[in-house]
Amino acid sequence: MSKYDVSRFRNVTVALNTPFAEDGSVDVEAVKAVSGYFRDKGVKQMYVCGSTGEGFLLDPQERMLVAETVVREVGADMNIIVHVGCADTRHSCMLAEHAEKIGAAATSAVPCVYYRPGEESVYRHWSAITEAADLPFFIYNIPQLTGFHLSMDLFRRMLENERVAGIKCSSDPAQDILRFKQAGGEDFIVFNGPDEQYVAGRIMGADAGIGGTYGAMPELYLKMEELIRRGEWEKAARVQGIVTPLIYRLCSFASMYGAVKSIITLDGCPMGEPRLPFLPVSPDDPELVKLYRDIRKAAADSAE
Repeated sequence: MSKYDVSRFRNVTVALNTPFAEDGSVDVEAVKAVSGYFRDKGVKQMYVCGSTGEGFLLDPQERMLVAETVVREVGADMNIIVHVGCADTRHSCMLAEHAEKIGAAATSAVPCVYYRPGEESVYRHWSAITEAADLPFFIYNIPQLTGFHLSMDLFRRMLENERVAGIKCSSDPAQDILRFKQAGGEDFIVFNGPDEQYVAGRIMGADAGIGGTYGAMPELYLKMEELIRRGEWEKAARVQGIVTPLIYRLCSFASMYGAVKSIITLDGCPMGEPRLPFLPVSPDDPELVKLYRDIRKAAADSAE
């Protein structure tokens, strides 16, 4: 059982896109601006340098720069969870140490990637990260990208570590959320990962969610969570019925990350283009402009 009070992490959590300047460098001023943008929209928690943040396309110094900038800008108002997963354990530990130093709220990591290591390797990798920083640690289970399917045996081993506070469950089956929550217990945080099933994930036991499309429409995720907390599950499901087709449309562009960045840009917060190999999506694309307008209308309607 975790030694930390994790109740504060039960929030809609925006997976933050990393803004880039025209020369391809991290745009520090834009990082500050987008952090404030989400704070002002009522977001209480962000996940930085993960998949959505193009974390694996950033070098360690850039990842530290992004994390430090976000914590300095909004860390007093929001919980900042820093994804520190790298292909190797040494750099992951270095990023975890840095996250603690700058005052981040927690760390998180995928298993080692590319080499498809076995369970003992992943166990040692995650354990070393937890030893590097005295912070709550959230396992990141996303087998469709890592190729690593977290078994219940390994999960139970990780639960013995008092710094393991929860899991971001991005595997497709909703029942995975139920299994992890039942094994982890009431004081263990399970984040729903698949954005298309936010409400379903909450029904199955997720305490909150982290997602890459949240940035394009934070108001709609905040509305779903508000309705769920009021016990108005049918109304929340109706909002999900609006959100999921919008997600499909976001994913129809050359890259979802490029589309989300352009949606945020159209809303007045310039984000630049994603890094190759992710392709850009122009804010002038007529289909993107239409999607942006539909999102803003849905957000306005949900507030009524």
